[in-house]
Amino acid sequence: MDFSSKAEEKLPCDYNGSDMQIGFNSKFLIEVLNNLNSDDITLEMSEPSRAGIIKPVDGLVEGEEILMLVMPVMLNA
Repeated sequence: MDFSSKAEEKLPCDYNGSDMQIGFNSKFLIEVLNNLNSDDITLEMSEPSRAGIIKPVDGLVEGEEILMLVMPVMLNA
């Protein structure tokens, strides 16, 4: 994996809301995703300067809840 200072990825998803440009540190996203036992996640975002909330869709033990925050990085326009 190349952790350059800039990258752009387009992922298939179901998105509800207005268009937004937001950036996350790829190392932190990979660390979060590697620690979940779910193939699908929910990523909640309110605005580009606020943390993204990541929740697994499945793979949880009964009664277990997991919520992870990922802080955005500043994007140069």
